[in-house]
Amino acid sequence: MKISQIRIEQHPDHAILRADCAGFDLWYKFPAPLQPRLSADPFIAACLLICMAKNQNLEIEASANYSPTLLSNLEQLQNIFAYWQDYLGHTMHHIKIIGGIVKEEPFPCNDKVSFFSGGVDGYHTYQQNQQDIDYLLFAKGIDMQLSSDSLYQQAFNSNKNYLLSKHKTLYPIETNVRFLGYHNQLKWGVCFGGGLSSIALALGVKKCYIAAGLTYQNNVPEGSNYITDHLWSNHQTQIVHHGANVKRIDKLKELTNDPDFLAILRVCWHDHGYNCGECEKCLRTMSSLRLLGIETDTFPTLSDHSVKHKLRDLKLYNIHDVQFLEENLDLAIAVNDSVMIEALQHIKHNFELRALIKQADELILHGYAHKLKQLIARH
Repeated sequence: MKISQIRIEQHPDHAILRADCAGFDLWYKFPAPLQPRLSADPFIAACLLICMAKNQNLEIEASANYSPTLLSNLEQLQNIFAYWQDYLGHTMHHIKIIGGIVKEEPFPCNDKVSFFSGGVDGYHTYQQNQQDIDYLLFAKGIDMQLSSDSLYQQAFNSNKNYLLSKHKTLYPIETNVRFLGYHNQLKWGVCFGGGLSSIALALGVKKCYIAAGLTYQNNVPEGSNYITDHLWSNHQTQIVHHGANVKRIDKLKELTNDPDFLAILRVCWHDHGYNCGECEKCLRTMSSLRLLGIETDTFPTLSDHSVKHKLRDLKLYNIHDVQFLEENLDLAIAVNDSVMIEALQHIKHNFELRALIKQADELILHGYAHKLKQLIARH
């Protein structure tokens, strides 16, 4: 994969850092107060795992600079992700970075930032590090589609006003880095550590916090985690993975002390309203809120009827979603919510049964049942 035409495009109210990544126009758009850094580093971070999965060397155009610090880290990143290839669902090959100029370029930015979209993990990281954070970033194209203009503006205004009350600034940024993976048949879950880090590298900040979704106890191999995130750092920008020492359910408990944030809580990524109340992430959060006795206008109340006829039918496909379910199940047992206990146990047993059937198919039928199912689905 070749990265070429790296450039900054200046406009009256914004600047765009962009490059051609083997025919994909990858870009990062920042409002006028923020000036991106001209470097190949963000594009290397965004493309590395894609190149590993495609077994392609990463070629940098001859005139582009990239960091020897990041280059040194890439070897360790490749070793780690290669060990995780079975979970990631791709054979991860070791590749080379070729071309370009390996050189540290000083950049006059001492800003320390964090991502903030109104969700639980980002809130926790902000709360714990607010004295160290200069401003926050809400990235359109990450938590919602680039085309969701009105919804993004609604969420941005809610988040901006909340942070202004705390004397913090929220900047709107945009990028299509999430779609680079899809363009190359990789899910965002595989490459989002490098993708989020690439935003910070594009901006050239001194430090960027990435909020943990999983804990040290329940970590599973995925694109962003406490083992690899810091390795996306270069000489200028330190990437900090934060919050893996706290369970999601305990992060939610913190919200009882902040009714202003509760009033803007948003976790949904389906772009069907502020929170759709139907997807796994919404239902998981609604379950936690019910069990913690927390109410917010941004979510409908999870009634017994909804638990029995909506939550109970939920199907999980990722082990980390099961871990969130287990946190809720433990709490349901602790508060003796029998309706929730039955529904959550049903969801867990359904996941375990499907996993057992898949394992039997792979061991006994060599994946024939799965291939047959795909064939029928195509026709």
